Amino acid sequence: MFLIYLFITISRHNFITIMNIFLRYISTVIAIIVLLPISLKAECNICDFTIEEVRFNKSIVGYYMAGFDLSTGNSNVDLFEYLISGPSECYYSSSGNEKLELRFKIEIFSPELGYDTQETFVEGTLLLSDFTGPVRIKNTDINFSTTTVDGASMEVSQINTPDSDQLQNITSYIMTSGKIPNGTYLFTFELWSASSENTCGGNKIDFVKTDVEIYEPTFLDLQSPGFNSLAEAGQSPIFSNYPNFIWSTDMCSACDYGIRVSEYNPLTHDSPYAALNDISSLPSDQNLDFYLIDSNVSVFNYPPSGSMDLLEEKFYVWQIKRSYETTVGLKEDFSDIYIFKIGSSQNSGVSDLEFLIDLVGEEVYNQYFGPNGELNGYSLSGILLDGDNATNQDLESIIGKIKEGNAEIIEVILD
Repeated sequence: MFLIYLFITISRHNFITIMNIFLRYISTVIAIIVLLPISLKAECNICDFTIEEVRFNKSIVGYYMAGFDLSTGNSNVDLFEYLISGPSECYYSSSGNEKLELRFKIEIFSPELGYDTQETFVEGTLLLSDFTGPVRIKNTDINFSTTTVDGASMEVSQINTPDSDQLQNITSYIMTSGKIPNGTYLFTFELWSASSENTCGGNKIDFVKTDVEIYEPTFLDLQSPGFNSLAEAGQSPIFSNYPNFIWSTDMCSACDYGIRVSEYNPLTHDSPYAALNDISSLPSDQNLDFYLIDSNVSVFNYPPSGSMDLLEEKFYVWQIKRSYETTVGLKEDFSDIYIFKIGSSQNSGVSDLEFLIDLVGEEVYNQYFGPNGELNGYSLSGILLDGDNATNQDLESIIGKIKEGNAEIIEVILD
């Protein structure tokens, strides 16, 4: 009994000692836990915010004011989106003193408005605060009554517009044309600290810049082959079953082009338009309205595939379609309709003189082959190209290069 009692006494003493140590440890841990939020909660450093471009819609060619509500600033046009990110300590901050200024500026180069150099068109400042996460700013989210965006509160702090004379010119242009003038627009977004209580106070933190070319095309003119009238087409046939189609247009960086060629039978078609909208030779797939061709080209050779053969002694009509995105949707422009005739190879010996008009020019042609020309009444026996007889397709290719500006006649020698 004595031994057992001694063992129990010693064990109980150790237990009490251990418990005292454990309680002191628990008290220390609780004190540390209470103090941890204060010691581990880092301060928000507004200087660590950054801005980046998520996207800028450069596929839009025409900017029409119908896509914007000038009374409210609302727009359903998806133009741009920017992301402003910062340290996690700045999100749901208890101090609420962290503020950023998003300064934006649009500069314009537009000779149509008299802006011959890059000049400031409009600028302003947005005040961002109460950050709850990364801030996403889209043009569709911003209007005159916006107070919040995704990730922050927002306040329009300042908007500067052009002076009264410039503003009147711009307003007059927009009211007349219904769209923003062509030109080069430079969008700049700068991130500034709105507080002086940090190392970057009152300084620029980050920025992004984007250049946008806004040039809506204005003309689309056919050149060859063909004419506006059936009579002219019949008098000047071409002698290639794979002709070069040539047209002229102004610059359009994001335009799509298509061509349509159809047979024209004057006995069954009452107009070139009716013929064009009948069965097409190009594209041969009748489910397609136009045959898609490469952008930014103005010469196209009739393809051997995806098309029907062009036949001799037949009339054909052709047209070019240009399409591009605008702020009010897809816009399509159509050229005039030209008529051409594929001549018979049996009669090409005499009519081949028509090639010379395009090769040497009408003035030189008339000088030699006109009514008073010394070669009037002569026919063309052939044309040599690098010592070999040139085919009609060779001549069409050379004529196409001349009209495109990629070749020129240096000298005409009468031998």
